[in-house]
Amino acid sequence: MNTIEITESNYQSYLGLDIVAFSFAHAGAMGEPGGILIIDRAGQVYHANYYWGNNHLDKSHIKDIIPVFTDLGFGLVSAESANENWVIEHLGYGNSLVIIKDIYDEFKKKVEEANFKQVGQLYKHWEGIILSLLGKNE
Repeated sequence: MNTIEITESNYQSYLGLDIVAFSFAHAGAMGEPGGILIIDRAGQVYHANYYWGNNHLDKSHIKDIIPVFTDLGFGLVSAESANENWVIEHLGYGNSLVIIKDIYDEFKKKVEEANFKQVGQLYKHWEGIILSLLGKNE
């Protein structure tokens, strides 16, 4: 399955996604500053960037695609959720992962089994873990 790019010109086509997880990078994050990676329940992956690119997604439209985004509080390099149906994992270096609670326990078990040793390793592997939980290959 290919990654679908969400931009300012097409974001309205992606309202109402059945999102199970998404990562969010602060503007100064390591990796891709401003990057958002979304996985829906069908295992489709979407990408947007609110900071870089010629047709980047306006930051004010993130909440239109990811409604739970309004329940998140952001610090300088971290996030917290005020919504009990979503859990935040800190990926390190200004990157946060938000996971729907109904798959979080399985996700956490897979992370523990992987026995990552360094901060940032989950950043590279979370997408594959989520897709495997959904029965999809990366």
